[in-house]
Amino acid sequence: MHFLLAENLTANFTADEVLSPYVYVFYMAFLVSFFFTPVMRSVAVYYKIIDEPDLLRKIHRSPVAYLGGISVFLGWVAGLALSQFVFLHTLGPRLPVHVMLPFSIIVGACIIVSLGLWDDVKRLNPWLKITGQVVAAIALLSTGIGTHAASPLIEPINLRLQVWGFNIDLLKDSVVIPVSSLMTVAIVVFCCNATNLMDGLDGLCGGVTAIIAGGFVFVSVYLARFGDSTTINSDALRIVLGLALLGAILGFVPYNFNPASIFMGDAGSMFLGFASAVMIILLAEVRSKWFLAAMVMFALPVLDTSLAFARRWVNGRPVFSADKFHFHHQLVARGMTVRRAVLVSYGLAIGFVILGAAIVYMRTRYVVAAYLVIFGSIIVAAYKMGMVHERPLVVKPQQLSSSTAQEVTPVNELEPSNVIEIRDEDLPSSRPNSKPAAGTWDEPTPQTIDDLASSV
Repeated sequence: MHFLLAENLTANFTADEVLSPYVYVFYMAFLVSFFFTPVMRSVAVYYKIIDEPDLLRKIHRSPVAYLGGISVFLGWVAGLALSQFVFLHTLGPRLPVHVMLPFSIIVGACIIVSLGLWDDVKRLNPWLKITGQVVAAIALLSTGIGTHAASPLIEPINLRLQVWGFNIDLLKDSVVIPVSSLMTVAIVVFCCNATNLMDGLDGLCGGVTAIIAGGFVFVSVYLARFGDSTTINSDALRIVLGLALLGAILGFVPYNFNPASIFMGDAGSMFLGFASAVMIILLAEVRSKWFLAAMVMFALPVLDTSLAFARRWVNGRPVFSADKFHFHHQLVARGMTVRRAVLVSYGLAIGFVILGAAIVYMRTRYVVAAYLVIFGSIIVAAYKMGMVHERPLVVKPQQLSSSTAQEVTPVNELEPSNVIEIRDEDLPSSRPNSKPAAGTWDEPTPQTIDDLASSV
């Protein structure tokens, strides 16, 4: 295999010279994930680790096995393990031969997957999950990952203060490390929950994250083309992490696409968020424009999660409560099939990745202007779709007559984004000493899915 020597580091690398030594990481991650997914499905079925439909948020028709996220994680780990046997894209007497992989990344991922698996098997308190995510972020910080992630963001502020005559140095470690640590923890917690909330339709979370991972690989390869001896390992690390993530997801998505035969569960969705967070942090350490590019590529989960938190806060509900107002739910409510809603989400994710990649070819200030217009339009559209304010349509049961029957709103005129709510206190069965209306009878309410199926 052809490599450039250390003495030739001043020359630019081609994309093939940078990517070709590491592509085997993708092969390994894909194959392990692809072949282990049906194995994990059999394990989940045997131990009854399955997701039962509830006819509310979980709209699949029959129980589906969990543990798909474990196969994704195993594929990712296998790809990283293989990276220890491939050579760097540049060799030299003072350079490492293989990529030096911080073990804290594996430790953090194991923490996240363990939490998710626990939540899949037995329900886990949301605050306990967040605590585990913070611990995973601290594991990254313990080996220096993210300890200076805020430096590129603080540097222009520090320079402006110096120009204005303030004798303040914001780039000191006493300032940079605490700010960067908080930033790293926030990114990890937010990304883990963003992908977790997005995992609502067959193939949605995995496919969208695969597209995002492809964008991360593109930016990483671009940066590696112009690296020098001081950035060789960090350049290789970003490429390896991106390829391992991409291969592991693509090995799983065929089984998870509608109709899904296996779900990734919280173990998989939170892991994808953690792996994406690591890539965002590593890109943030290089330069602020690459942090911006990474966040734009990750924009679909960011927007959906931000709107979900805003919606719950505006409507006075707990932040971690579940609802059916996510973007993908809105698409299905407007008549789209699950497949079409997922494909629309894929298209949006590709658009965001292209926007993020545009920063490679344009000046940052021009790209930011485009970002502001696009995201401003998206926020307004989301508001109109009812993703912020929930306007429930309250229906009070009453006996129909010839006059009231004419006042019933046709189904095709109801807004799909609204919730049709029937208050329990208005139901005849909830009133004391109530009797069935003439010509009707009280049907017992099914208590389980099996009871519901047998009552149909």
